[in-house]
Amino acid sequence: MPRKSSSGEDGLSFDSDGGEASQSNSSASYDSANNSGARSLPIKKISAKLKQSRFGILLAVIVLLGGSSFSIGYLVSENQHPISLVDQAIARVSSGDPHSPTEILLQRAAIQAVLKATKDRWSNYFPPATATAFDQILQGRYSGIGIWLRRTSLNTLEISGVQPKSPASLAGIKVSDQLLSVDGVDVSNVTVADAIATLRGSASTQVTLGLLHNGAQISLNIVREAVLTGDVLASQIATNTLYIQVSAISQHAAQDVATALAKYPHSRGVILDLRDNPGGVLNVAVDLASEFLSPGPIVSYDRKGGSPQEMSSTNTFPETAPMVVLINGATASSSEIIAGALQDRNRAVIIGDQSYGKGTVQEISELSDGSQLEITVGQYHLPSGRAIDQVGITPDLKVSESHEIAQAVSILAGLVALDSGKPAVKK
Repeated sequence: MPRKSSSGEDGLSFDSDGGEASQSNSSASYDSANNSGARSLPIKKISAKLKQSRFGILLAVIVLLGGSSFSIGYLVSENQHPISLVDQAIARVSSGDPHSPTEILLQRAAIQAVLKATKDRWSNYFPPATATAFDQILQGRYSGIGIWLRRTSLNTLEISGVQPKSPASLAGIKVSDQLLSVDGVDVSNVTVADAIATLRGSASTQVTLGLLHNGAQISLNIVREAVLTGDVLASQIATNTLYIQVSAISQHAAQDVATALAKYPHSRGVILDLRDNPGGVLNVAVDLASEFLSPGPIVSYDRKGGSPQEMSSTNTFPETAPMVVLINGATASSSEIIAGALQDRNRAVIIGDQSYGKGTVQEISELSDGSQLEITVGQYHLPSGRAIDQVGITPDLKVSESHEIAQAVSILAGLVALDSGKPAVKK
């Protein structure tokens, strides 16, 4: 198929085959005529030869200089940053189609297409406004309805976490519900970032959600609220027994757990509830696990092209009370790291059901316009070396969700009895 010479690619190809080769051949001929020839001919013959070939030499010099200037121009253009194919396409669409979207929208579409091509469902692109909202969620501040979203392997939008006492929780939204529409607009095929943006809004405003809930399509009208933190709830569930529910690993989660441990007596044990916890910030998960672990490994991962990254506890005075951790099928990502590290290091009894199995680490980087890319950079490995991606954490004891807390209290009683050498008393 013929190529147009106006194309950047065709121009470079022509320069390489024509200009560069012409310069090389002309230079070689010129050197040969002036060096080896001068050594083999007498001076008079050289003079005659030069007179006879003045035109030829002049032509050679012109070709040489022309080739050199051509080559210099080529090198200068090579040292400049060439426009990428994507930029070329966007520029042509923007200038040629009077009805095309803005250049910014086309750039965002290109970025999303790049992420889609990776076939990594955990990678996301957040435009500037949505990036701000995402940061606020990670920091534990919500201006919306209090849910976390994820893209499933079937490419549906799924509720991955519900903040306790949030508008979503009070409306009856559950983890694993599918989000179908927002204010009547189908969102089943939009990105997680775009779905988050549609859910955002000022406090006291209403939003209508279409959901697939328990196999049936329902519609819910929910009033948005501004909610601060609230991802950690703590209470004394029995005498000297502390119950801590962590619904997401947001920025203040580890600090809130430390506050709960300092506030409530818990000599008879701690129940850490990670059920329906979608994960969150990795270093916060490490800090939270470190509250209960002595110095040693918690999690590691391999970065592409880099050395393994290991994150460890450095706590020389960790919490030592007996401990039970509750997990279920919606316990995911960094919350699985907490449960897995406590299990691998024999610090807690894990009960409940197999966890979700999201064992890849994402890194967030900011682009020049304030937007953010969330891309997968490695796979988690627990202290024992095992990976959890698409596997999850297997509990030490499988317990139905309705009996988990009662079973946890019973296990703690047994652990306390073992420590004291006395038989556990059934209540």
